[in-house]
Amino acid sequence: MHNNLCILALAVYLSLEQIYYGFYTTQSGELIHEIHFGTALVMGLYAIVSGYFHIKKVNHIGWSHEIYAISFGFFGFVIAITRALLIQNDIFALPSVYIAVLYGFAVFFYFSPIVSFGIYSLTSASIIILLPMFQHEVVRMAYAQDILSNNIIAWIASVINYHRYVREYRSQQVMCNKNELLEAKTYKIEKTNQVLQYISNVDALTNIYNRRKLNELLDMEYDRCTLLNRRISLILMDVDLFKSINDTYGHAVGDKVLAKLGDILKSNISRGDKAGRWGGEEFLIICPERDFEDALNLAERIRKMIQSFDFNLRKNVTCSFGVATNKEIDTIANLTLRADQGLYKAKKMGRNRVEGLE
Repeated sequence: MHNNLCILALAVYLSLEQIYYGFYTTQSGELIHEIHFGTALVMGLYAIVSGYFHIKKVNHIGWSHEIYAISFGFFGFVIAITRALLIQNDIFALPSVYIAVLYGFAVFFYFSPIVSFGIYSLTSASIIILLPMFQHEVVRMAYAQDILSNNIIAWIASVINYHRYVREYRSQQVMCNKNELLEAKTYKIEKTNQVLQYISNVDALTNIYNRRKLNELLDMEYDRCTLLNRRISLILMDVDLFKSINDTYGHAVGDKVLAKLGDILKSNISRGDKAGRWGGEEFLIICPERDFEDALNLAERIRKMIQSFDFNLRKNVTCSFGVATNKEIDTIANLTLRADQGLYKAKKMGRNRVEGLE
């Protein structure tokens, strides 16, 4: 889009310049007057088209855009040659007009060496052949050498400018490709880290927190509740007679029972509660900001849910629960111990029940 921006800037400038020359430096009816306004009109059309391309942010440069850009340079040469051929006493203006277009084309636009060579060859040949036909007093050898020399110099400048542009463009492309590759690798690493973090925190069988993550959450929530002078309760759950399930139906069925229990826990605790597999057939629910009665009610609701759930076995699966709530002076170890004592009491009193120690 570099060429389009150059066309836009030059077209706006030249249209205003030619309008000024048409109004203030020439008389109506003169050929040069018509050339100025004709040039201003064409430059205005180029400015409109270039402005449209710029606003639409055209990223794909096709053949139509290339031809459009080349036509702008050709038009500049045509105007310069026309003035040299048709305007009497304007032959001395040729260097200022023709040379301006010649070197402006080399500096502002990026065309391949073959394309620019073709443009310079055609335009230089045109003015060398046609100028004596319109300006009879001009001797061809007096200007042909200068025109050829300037066209060769301009073409060399165009080639250098083009190769500089190509190097910068390729460098930018390489940088963009490296950035895209780096972003893709970073994204892949982030996804891998997320998977690894999930695996390290979640029990593979039950799809709830594992003991390592439960310990981390318990430390964090206990400290937070202690700092805010809030209650925190623990619910320790154990599957009743789980060994008999494994012995009767096999370990695969036992694993399915544990997985279902994980689903039941996830579905029946609040967002603030954290449930996980404590070990074997034991599960722990961390209940921040729940008092003792609230934790007992939650444990009882889960107990009934498990008792009534159809595990596709010949007998119901039941669980025993121990509940404990922190005291004013307490530790995590003592809180966990009281939950375990409540679970032991539930087992001793016949299983499938909830017992707690404040």
